[in-house]
Amino acid sequence: MIVTVEKIVHGAYGFARGEGGVCLVPYAVVGDTLDVEPDTRGTVQYGRIKEIKVPSALRKKPVCARFGLCGGCDFENIEYAFELEVKKGILTEDLKRIGGLRDLPETAVVCGRPYHYRNHAQFKVDGSGAVGFFRQGSREVIGIPSSGCLLLDHSINGYVSGIVAGPTLPRGGFRVRAGDNGMVFKKGVSGRPDDRYAVYRAGDMEFRVGIDDFFQVNSAILDAWLQAVAAALYPKEDDTVLDLYSGCGLISLFIARKVKEVIGVEIVRRAVSDAFYNAAANGIGNVTFKRRDVSRGIKEGVYGAKVIVDPPRAGLSRVLIDDIVRMEPSRLVYVSCNTATFARDVGRFTENGYRLRKLTMVDMFPRTKHLEVVACLVPDPGVDGVDGGGN
Repeated sequence: MIVTVEKIVHGAYGFARGEGGVCLVPYAVVGDTLDVEPDTRGTVQYGRIKEIKVPSALRKKPVCARFGLCGGCDFENIEYAFELEVKKGILTEDLKRIGGLRDLPETAVVCGRPYHYRNHAQFKVDGSGAVGFFRQGSREVIGIPSSGCLLLDHSINGYVSGIVAGPTLPRGGFRVRAGDNGMVFKKGVSGRPDDRYAVYRAGDMEFRVGIDDFFQVNSAILDAWLQAVAAALYPKEDDTVLDLYSGCGLISLFIARKVKEVIGVEIVRRAVSDAFYNAAANGIGNVTFKRRDVSRGIKEGVYGAKVIVDPPRAGLSRVLIDDIVRMEPSRLVYVSCNTATFARDVGRFTENGYRLRKLTMVDMFPRTKHLEVVACLVPDPGVDGVDGGGN
């Protein structure tokens, strides 16, 4: 089936129209004319590229020879500047199509270097001991190039290059994390002791995080991301801030220096323990952490005049959204790594008297379909006559 790609949509799919209607094509570029093999899954038709009949003027040769095999990258076939435009377009379209928004604020863009930014990787190992990552949509291991992965911090590539591939490596794989100054932390490497923690620096502070636990993967852009969160919050010295899904305390501790008090809430026991440790280690006393499952709602004793949420990809539950609305925060900062659930939740907040005031796209994951959003929502003065104030 011959199709021409009109745009790139959520999931990094090329959007085209074919004989059976809309066709979504991975690794396509806007303007490509392609011969694709249709693959209908449920009500959605996908297309596998058999031949590029007429390549787009925007298409470029990938730098990595594994592109299209390894499941790591999605945009190695376009220039990085165009990738940013594509991602902005996906964010805007999701907000309009899923969230039902019409008037959007101008989207600010924060970006860093497109390569060698990832501070964390989970490597896979196959039966022969080959080290790499899974092929897109399968369990086949695609070995990383001898020069290393272009997305990974140089210290991770250097460490992995010193591991001899072979049957002595654990079949399930191993984890490597990169801190500052070439420091490497690892787990699951045969013959080498596991590290319990990794240590990172951000916002002029040091953070301990469990070796298996979550931390933002792009150290190079972390400070700019934190600044975007602070700008969206518009912190004042007398503010009490509620930080939901607070993890190891990264956002909580950064904001605590600017406000009266921060209350962080997190369900993962290890992360809460690390958050208390990080607060003490950095000499910050105006923050406390509570271990609760906020997806079930906010319980008594937890309040913030301003609220920050940084949920997992599934977004916010309806009961949590309802509880936040009842709290009537003057500012709600929504941090998200999934534009679809973000758009859905913003739509629900707008139905409950809030409006989207500030929108920043932070490209935390260059060359991939993923992106980070930092948004500010405030009470809509058209609903209650009150505006959140600030920038």
